[in-house]
Amino acid sequence: MDKRIILTGIIVLFLQTACAVSDDPRQGGLAGYWYGTSSGKYEERQQQRLSQVEEQRRTNQELTEESERLDTERAIQDRKLAQEQKQVKKLERKLSNLKANINKLQVTSAKQRQELSTLKAQMQKTQQDLEKQKAAIVQLDAQGGSAADPDQARILELERDRLADEYRKLNVYYQALSNAVH
Repeated sequence: MDKRIILTGIIVLFLQTACAVSDDPRQGGLAGYWYGTSSGKYEERQQQRLSQVEEQRRTNQELTEESERLDTERAIQDRKLAQEQKQVKKLERKLSNLKANINKLQVTSAKQRQELSTLKAQMQKTQQDLEKQKAAIVQLDAQGGSAADPDQARILELERDRLADEYRKLNVYYQALSNAVH
């Protein structure tokens, strides 16, 4: 009887190894483990998994670097927007001082009154443009700053430059009118 049990065990073992066995040592029992380790499939699976893990690490590193780069770029753009706001406030103070000086002018002739009226009208328009500029900066800041819309930030810089040039022209006009009055 012992021979029958041993023979039955050998036949069962033979049938298990003769059947399709998975190369995954976690499946297929002892025969799957023997097959997986002896055929090199186990090591191959380990290499595939290590490769996948390494690829994920590289991807995570690239994403981290990209995130850091974007954070740095956003910080630079935020500083630019803050600088833009500072420059516009400075220009606003200059215009306010110029307006006060214009209002102090005492003109005597009709031609001087006409010139003063023209100067005041130009000053009013420049102040309105400056208010629009300030509102546009606030809106851009609310939308996420210069990084959110770099084209709009560049347009605002150009408009600020135009307004600064307009201020210089108004100041020259004021100086000429002031010299004519005195």
